Amino acid sequence: MPVSAVKVFLNSALITHIQKVKLKQGLNKLAFSGLAMNINGKNISLRNLGKSELLSLTLVTLNDTTNILSLQEDLLYMIRKSKDSILTLEKNIEKLKFEIEGLELEKRMLVNNDNIIPNSKTISLAELKITTEYYRDRYKDVSIEIANKQRDLKQLKRNKVRALKNAFDVDNDEEKNMTISIIIAELNNPEGEATADLELSYLAKESGWIPVYEVLSSNNKNLKINYRSKILNNTGIDWNNMNITLSTADPFQYYAAPDLEPYYVDGGNRYEDNSNNKVQQKKTQNYVEEEEIFTPDREITFTIAKKYNFKSGLIPFLVDITVYDLSPEYLYRCAPKKEEQVYSIARIKDWEKLNLIDGEASIYNNGSFLGKMYIKPSEIEDYLELPLGVMDNIFVKHKLLSELSSKKFFAGGTVGTFDYEIKIKNISTEKVVVEVIDQVPVSESSSVKTDVIEMTEGGDKDVLTGKIIWKVELNTSTEKILSLKYAISYPRGYRRSSSFYRSRKVRAKF
Repeated sequence: MPVSAVKVFLNSALITHIQKVKLKQGLNKLAFSGLAMNINGKNISLRNLGKSELLSLTLVTLNDTTNILSLQEDLLYMIRKSKDSILTLEKNIEKLKFEIEGLELEKRMLVNNDNIIPNSKTISLAELKITTEYYRDRYKDVSIEIANKQRDLKQLKRNKVRALKNAFDVDNDEEKNMTISIIIAELNNPEGEATADLELSYLAKESGWIPVYEVLSSNNKNLKINYRSKILNNTGIDWNNMNITLSTADPFQYYAAPDLEPYYVDGGNRYEDNSNNKVQQKKTQNYVEEEEIFTPDREITFTIAKKYNFKSGLIPFLVDITVYDLSPEYLYRCAPKKEEQVYSIARIKDWEKLNLIDGEASIYNNGSFLGKMYIKPSEIEDYLELPLGVMDNIFVKHKLLSELSSKKFFAGGTVGTFDYEIKIKNISTEKVVVEVIDQVPVSESSSVKTDVIEMTEGGDKDVLTGKIIWKVELNTSTEKILSLKYAISYPRGYRRSSSFYRSRKVRAKF
């Protein structure tokens, strides 16, 4: 049954088939085959019925364990020409199962019967050797025979599925696909014979999409975001020549009326509504694994302009969604206490219009690959900031001029002063504004106090975190010096953590 449309969600796909059928007057029973594997039985619809009335819509799943004699008469009639050969395969499968069970029973008896020397009987070494050799050889022969029969059983099951696919005219010869889905519809056509283009839709698992971004910056003047997608089709059927649509909606919630939970405005994040948690899928060896991400509380859709052939399997397809040409604000930032380098950052406002969701981004600046980052809109506030690497023509140096330069004792306590200098120089050909970050210690103990003695003007200090931010304007070929001096008072005997033991690592324990 040909696929006419596909809408791919983050964790499933809505697949639509259109089939022209002739309906007789009265009751009509139709069986649709050539469908996806893992169909959700609660999300099936049949439309374009004309004046006919839909009486029932049933999903039947077949696999290597299906007993075809248990199928309803309509399905048995469909495979009447292949029925005998499939029954023969089922009998051979059943026979092989019994043979394996018998061999496994014998193997357990060999293992459990460890008393090979009867009580009160003495046997010679030669007899003992013969007995142990028998147990060893027989255990080996039984194990080999079980392994061979299990391989034969696996192949028989594949043969059975292949025969079922041929019988139901399923256009899929993948041996790993051991599931067949059939949808049976009952229609009542009250008038005379009619022809209808029936539209069958259903949700299928083992499919989905994840965003992949390419961020390309040029000379810190313009920026392009290539919005791409990895699309997985592991439904068991191919999507050939398709203009597919991508969506962030949760199709399994469409059938329930929405409700509203309390909306708190005390600093909550706009993306923290648990009802909007989605899953994005990634390929593993034999199945599709899921992981939690966050998406906006509105549906985002993309229609892929170009037609593609999406073959069923565990290898995702990379396709282009759209391209954003942006003119962001470029800024420069450094935290020289931690690293004496200045970084370029592209700041994008109104980023919500880009319809981004959680995904990995590859960062390029002036044609050079810088690395990868993970864009998480769920954690973005006012601006989307994209790091563009180290600036080669802006230098910064963080220097300790003196430490504990005026230690003194007071009422059994100690005061230590720390004097730092930050020198920043611009040798580029353009005027720049650099955001310089430093800090003063923050005490969580009432017995320890921190006081800023001297600080270059213009620094914005956060009382809670101790972070200080200067925005330094530098003309070309100029430099500026920032100073920061503070004092820490603490009682005698108080153990102050040393700045030399700041970096945390993991090593082998021995």
